[in-house]
Amino acid sequence: MSSGKDSVLSPPASGPLWSDRWVTGAFLLFLSGLSVAAAFFLFRDGKGWVLLIALAAGALLWALEHLETRYLGGSARAWNLLPGYLAPVIVISLATLAVCLPTLNSYFSGDEFAYIPLFRTLSLSQFLRLFHTDLSQGVLGWNPRELRPLYGLSYKLSYSLWGLHPLGYHLSGVLVHVINSTMVFLIAKKLAPGESWRAGFAGLLFAVQPVHSWTISWANGSLTEAIPSLFYISAFLCFACFRRTGLTRYLVMSIVAFAACLLSKETAVTLPIMLVSFDLFRKVVGENKASTGAGQAGSRQWLRFILTYFPFAVLLLVYLGLRRLAFVSYLREDQWGSNIQEATSSSAGFWLHLTHLGIRFGDLQVFNLRHLLLPFPAAVLGLVLGLYLVWVLSLLRRRSEYRRSMEVILYFGLVWYLITNLPLLVVYQDPHHLYLPAVGPCIATAFLVAPACAELRKHAGYLRLLGAALLVGFSACQLWKEDTQWARKAEVSARGTAQLAAALGDMPKQTLVVVWFPRESSATEFWDENLPYSLQEPFSPTDLYSRAHIIELPDIYCCPLPQWWEKTKPMLGAELAGAPDEQIEIHLFAWDKRSSSFQTKTRVLPRELLRACITKSLGGPLETADSVGEAEANKLVEALARLVSEGP
Repeated sequence: MSSGKDSVLSPPASGPLWSDRWVTGAFLLFLSGLSVAAAFFLFRDGKGWVLLIALAAGALLWALEHLETRYLGGSARAWNLLPGYLAPVIVISLATLAVCLPTLNSYFSGDEFAYIPLFRTLSLSQFLRLFHTDLSQGVLGWNPRELRPLYGLSYKLSYSLWGLHPLGYHLSGVLVHVINSTMVFLIAKKLAPGESWRAGFAGLLFAVQPVHSWTISWANGSLTEAIPSLFYISAFLCFACFRRTGLTRYLVMSIVAFAACLLSKETAVTLPIMLVSFDLFRKVVGENKASTGAGQAGSRQWLRFILTYFPFAVLLLVYLGLRRLAFVSYLREDQWGSNIQEATSSSAGFWLHLTHLGIRFGDLQVFNLRHLLLPFPAAVLGLVLGLYLVWVLSLLRRRSEYRRSMEVILYFGLVWYLITNLPLLVVYQDPHHLYLPAVGPCIATAFLVAPACAELRKHAGYLRLLGAALLVGFSACQLWKEDTQWARKAEVSARGTAQLAAALGDMPKQTLVVVWFPRESSATEFWDENLPYSLQEPFSPTDLYSRAHIIELPDIYCCPLPQWWEKTKPMLGAELAGAPDEQIEIHLFAWDKRSSSFQTKTRVLPRELLRACITKSLGGPLETADSVGEAEANKLVEALARLVSEGP
């Protein structure tokens, strides 16, 4: 075990503010809430029997651990899994590469088709423009009000390096994920120096989290989540090193990383809150030495301590000012400002909106728990919960000795998680948003599996190591499974795009084409917002999309439904213009699940039959349909596909 001033296992100079009783109470309250929530969700999903598996597995493991302690507890263990720094980094790197193998050469899908053409020729003036305009520049059909210059620059650099070779984009994403996982290891290492396998387990568990599938499987996932998280985590790690050592270079690196994070994603605004919470955590557990001074010297110490936040506050204010200039709002407060006015106008309005906020927060936690803590099949989940049960009971048995671990679990399992969840209250729910919040639970789990104590090797028996290996193995297998599904989706994107491009190149111009995916198609056999960019430069030598009148499902079009209807209605209107009995040609590209390819069919029919089909599906003439709903739009495309497929 490491010794010296970096060790946090020895009692701090100034005693902790919280007694063991308070720490234990808070720890039990946190675990009780988490357990009740997990049980509630399992019963609601009809999986209450999983708890029986957990109890049975927990009882068996508890008995085996008791036998191990009784008969092998006194034996010395000379080994130290993942010693030093090099071994954990190598294991983390190899594990990350292994679970990412299914998607390393996956084709593009989704936002890449829109952003690669937009940023591949990014000039200096265009880059500077991203500091005061929306990132998307209108290519998505709406203004998400995202101020992310480094995001656009990342696409420019990636295209310069890799062109249209997906392998390069995915390898870059793997490298970033390895760096992030390594920094998780370093954070855990700083919290309790000594045995490296605890910290290595934290980094390894983060590397193979199933919830990271979206982030490490899609080229765009690395740019939207992994790179901003890299800056966020590095800023936190450097700040922690500064507080521990007092070296100014760590503070400078933290400030620079924070600035880069602000220019990468909006979640960076929570970092100052995180840093303050970390200092409060250090104060509560007695690590903060700034309060040891007295009189004038103590006042100067506190002043210097507080002034540390000044650069972060300035950067945050500058960033909010840029957002105000670009979008006439700081953090989209124009969307909820009226709600605040209504909430403060009366007690009834206050409680109404407080209730709505509580419901939103509850729904978010339901979603997060499912994807972050309960992502396994039922039987595996029961065993995993049994492992957690044994680890918790073992920690509580030696709660005085393991006080440090309970403190770390409370901070990273609860405080880190909640702070990084704040931006998720105002965005859509998606698993990839949990990339950064997952850091906290992974570190907390590591301190649950291997509590920080002076004799870790004695207490961390073979069964505990086996349990840790099982948890990593289950997570890696689940991530591999989900990566394989995403690889399948990318294969569909590549094959379908190539088939559609080849067919359009041989068709006469302005031909009516219907692109259809059957409703029974799974999520892995369905495009996401590929058109029109996947049929335009640089993915195609020419603009194939403009050669035909393409009517596709709204879900595979780049932009929201109003924009889809804005381009679709004139196309249908052009096809209906002319004599009712005039013959027109319609081509259908229908995805076939068995052959994993588009099946094509062409039908020649009178224009009046097409008009009747459109009128019936829309519930009225095309000319009077100023807008359509999602159900109407899907019904229209399905009716057109059926019109061609069921024809002679």
